[in-house]
Amino acid sequence: MGGFPDGRVPVRLTAHAPDLVAQDAAAVLRYLDTRPAATPSDVAQTLLSTRRTRRHRALVRAADRAELLDGLRAVAAGQDHGLVTRSTGSASHQGNSQPRVAFVFPGQGSQWPSMGVEPYAGLPDYRAEADTCAVAFRAAGAASPLDYLLAPATADTNEFSQEQIQGAQFVHGVALARVWLSCGVLPDITVGHSLGEIGAAYLAGAITLSEAVAIVVARATVLDRLTGPYRVAVLGITADAAHEVIAETPGWLELSVVNSRSSVAVSGEAAAVAAAVRTVTGNGSFAKEIEMRFPAHTTALDEVRPELETLLPAGEFTDSAVQFIGSATADVVVAGTNFADYWYTNLRSPVHFDRAIGTAIRRGARIFVELSAHPALLFAMGDLLDDADLAGSPAVMVGSGRRGEPLAEELSANIATAAQADPGFRWADLLGPAKPLRDFPFAPMRAEHLWARPQPLPPLPGLTVATEQWQELGALPAVEGVRRAAVLDLGDGGQVSTQLRAAIDASGAVRVVEVADADLLIVVAPDLPTDATGAATELSRRVEAGLLDYPDAVTADTRDVWLVTVGGELPGADALAAMHRSVGYEHPEQNFHRMDLLADLPPEVAASAVTAMLGGSGDLAVRDNGHGPALLRRTMRDEFSQAQAWSAESGVFDQVVITGTGAVGLHYARYLAEHGAQRIVLLSRRGMDTGRLAELAAPHDVEIVAPACDITDPAQVSAVAAEFAGGGASLMIHTAASATIAARRDITGTAVRDTFAAKVGGANNLVAAWPLRPDARIVLCSSVSGLWGGYGHAAYAAANRLLDGLAAELRTAGRHCTSVRWGLWPGSGIISADEIERVQRSGLQPMDPARAVEASLRDHAGDPLIFAADADRLRAFLGTENHDETEIPEPPTQSDTTGVVRGALGSVLKLSDTARLDLDASLLDLGVDSLLALDLRKKLKKATGRAVPLATILGGASASELIEHLDRSEKETLSRD
Repeated sequence: MGGFPDGRVPVRLTAHAPDLVAQDAAAVLRYLDTRPAATPSDVAQTLLSTRRTRRHRALVRAADRAELLDGLRAVAAGQDHGLVTRSTGSASHQGNSQPRVAFVFPGQGSQWPSMGVEPYAGLPDYRAEADTCAVAFRAAGAASPLDYLLAPATADTNEFSQEQIQGAQFVHGVALARVWLSCGVLPDITVGHSLGEIGAAYLAGAITLSEAVAIVVARATVLDRLTGPYRVAVLGITADAAHEVIAETPGWLELSVVNSRSSVAVSGEAAAVAAAVRTVTGNGSFAKEIEMRFPAHTTALDEVRPELETLLPAGEFTDSAVQFIGSATADVVVAGTNFADYWYTNLRSPVHFDRAIGTAIRRGARIFVELSAHPALLFAMGDLLDDADLAGSPAVMVGSGRRGEPLAEELSANIATAAQADPGFRWADLLGPAKPLRDFPFAPMRAEHLWARPQPLPPLPGLTVATEQWQELGALPAVEGVRRAAVLDLGDGGQVSTQLRAAIDASGAVRVVEVADADLLIVVAPDLPTDATGAATELSRRVEAGLLDYPDAVTADTRDVWLVTVGGELPGADALAAMHRSVGYEHPEQNFHRMDLLADLPPEVAASAVTAMLGGSGDLAVRDNGHGPALLRRTMRDEFSQAQAWSAESGVFDQVVITGTGAVGLHYARYLAEHGAQRIVLLSRRGMDTGRLAELAAPHDVEIVAPACDITDPAQVSAVAAEFAGGGASLMIHTAASATIAARRDITGTAVRDTFAAKVGGANNLVAAWPLRPDARIVLCSSVSGLWGGYGHAAYAAANRLLDGLAAELRTAGRHCTSVRWGLWPGSGIISADEIERVQRSGLQPMDPARAVEASLRDHAGDPLIFAADADRLRAFLGTENHDETEIPEPPTQSDTTGVVRGALGSVLKLSDTARLDLDASLLDLGVDSLLALDLRKKLKKATGRAVPLATILGGASASELIEHLDRSEKETLSRD
């Protein structure tokens, strides 16, 4: 097949960021400007062969070059377009991570004579299936369903028997399904609603066509004899409210269907049904009679079982690859179930569509396709999916047609939506043969997963002083399906690996597989020395031996990579975690996390850790809070320091020693010279000439000396200390550092060793050899990179984390030591100018040097983070990130909500002038029917981030009431936060 039912070709773009999809569209547009002969099929095939499926996807349905160019322009501009379908979700499509597809067959109520005319004439697959079914009905001695399907549009429903109507409904559903199948959308599950159960069972392969026809005929024959003064109505209320209405309504009335929490159906005498509709609409809720004139799913069927069993074919359900879920039992119908028992239950028992969809969701269904001429169940499914815990896997639901709209176009748009939502969809099967285009543009790639490229940041005044903290988390969401995990031990295969594997074996939500088959890779860190300098030496050796080779095991199937460390934030474990976090930026399709465990790992803690790795994200730890295992996440809390500031009067600035004469070291020297320091010793490998020293000291009354000293050499440090330390330092500031910024494959043990040498080894040498006063203060200059990592920062981030560990050791030894995790300094020479620019684009801004120095010279209780930043851009590091990369729209302010609602209404109602909308009119009066309500809700949720119940839209609410609802829900959200 060469495309969709409407003849259009799917031209698909995909990337791991929305802006890259737009960039790709723009590049293809530029290419097409020079290739006037290129067709949509050529472009579609070329993109298919040159683009791997990524998280963000956009599809243009194009019949010709003009439609293709128009659609690509919309994608490039980020605009909505009728021929463009967008999707965001996991790019993995193997095993349990693939969303399952459910075909949903409704019962009666949405049919009309002639509903098959258009598809029969224009869709060959529909016509072939309809003809096959018609032959089967005639062979059974029944009326042809084509009489109803192909009737004139003016035909009266009353002219047809239940056999013709129900036969036509069955045929229309399965014939539409054949069109979906021909386009490559294949069901894993089918769900039937009343009469729709027959089509669902047949399409699943659980019954044959001849059996399905016989069941339709038997069912219709019984119901034809029950037609009379009966009606059925759909009510937009709860089942409990429906029971209250039934109790208050004169005449016979029963609850016959529960579709969702706000959609039910009642059956009974015509007068009683009409009265119930009046009661419900009078209370402001939706209610409508439907085209059914028999009391199915009520006690009126109690007496027909013998007759039905006589008419039903003898048989039972067979085993099938596709799971068939019936709404009578709300479960998968198992092979061997007897026809007579099941089909009587189907006709007599109340329909529990809500439970059937719940079963489908639990079995992994995330793409729901309704097979009907006009959607009857999308409203209910919207309610059910709103209520369901989808574990971060958004669901998609589409119909197959819409009355009054061109069927081929409507069907094609819905097929595109469902296919886009399935990362495993086989696009090659949908495209006809075409020759890939030459010199086609390469897929745009972001070299750094972390750093976006917005416009230059405006300068922000002030600093942020933040503290690191561990926050206890509540229960994580339940995990859908079964994850496939592999445990990779970087050490000697010790106790931790064994206990984690045992915990996985005991869990029903995950199973152990080989590394190549895993979607969850658990990497167990090796044992490292417990002191910072020892850990630095061992990490350097292990990197040389291949410690960082484990990401090579990551495959396209891998979704999460967890580094498991043991020891409760020991320097080596934290440094390896910093490396892990930085390496993760090189793998934008995977999520890199860290789990820290205490050395004593009882089985319940191992089980808690595995559960957390299935549903959690970020930097986590499992600890015993006195009541059992507790899960904690590392977060940041903005906090302006109230710590006591140091001053010359306190004596802290009397004798100062500073390592490093780069930008940071000189910022400290200038500040201290201006604020009363008596003597400053500047240590660097080359020293400083007397002219620069005099310039630095003038016009202040301070002595500054700068002997040459390589602080990585303990002997030199001892010799210089003997000559220049005098009576001992009152303040020691360590700024000396070097940095290796490189991708993982380019990092060597030597590079790591050199990066650690000045930062960690130099600080240790200085503290060990330089005399210090008993109350001396020590400031070690670390970096936020140690906590947050960065692309290419593995060695540099680890060095800073080790320095933090050294500060903790010095405090334990009784020293007044602070490790300050700095943001971006102006003019820093530790990292290159290009790297400074890239860091600045992440949201960090150069700090005011004097204010930064002053903020650090205090008695901080712990190790602060001090930086200047755009907090919105930096939110991923401040504990407010969205770990699964789902887009979080900014909620509008209350003053914006009216504009949002007007815009959304104008879009769904196709109005060019929304200023004239009467916001006090009912949405129903404005023309918002059940299908437009679905579109309206989607647009409002995208714009506001808040879901509006469908029952609110269809219950007679006005646009003004809708605005009030959105504003109120925002206030409630803010108050909870």
